Amino acid sequence: MKHLKMEVILLKSFNNQEKQQIIFNAYSNPKYKLDIKKNIGISEHSTVCVDEIELYLKFENDRLIDAKYYATGCAIFISSIEIMIEETLNKTKDQINLIIENYFKLINQKENLETCVNLGKLEVFENIKVHLNRLECASIIYRAYKKGLNG
Repeated sequence: MKHLKMEVILLKSFNNQEKQQIIFNAYSNPKYKLDIKKNIGISEHSTVCVDEIELYLKFENDRLIDAKYYATGCAIFISSIEIMIEETLNKTKDQINLIIENYFKLINQKENLETCVNLGKLEVFENIKVHLNRLECASIIYRAYKKGLNG
């Protein structure tokens, strides 16, 4: 396995008000969302609600240089997409894989926050498992990225 140069640090936990603000801002002011579905991206959807995404990832020299999506869904779902794109742009596929795997562990509470690679704003989803109905919403972007990296 390649040695990845990713910073492992003691992570900062956001307080509840900061988490709400980050999620609300990502949902209310999407930077990467397309207005029209193009039917050429990675499709993923919820098994329990209307959340649905078509994700477009553009890699150049193994680095994510652009990402866009078309999606419909709730605030947790849309904000998880926005924040994931923000945290993975300009990263290599190996770095992105490490980020998404740590994100999945984080939202499923399989890892202590202190042991995860720096996830940046994705840390706002650390307690999402407390709301089991929202865990699926936050997991969809993980599955879409897995398809994009492996497909």
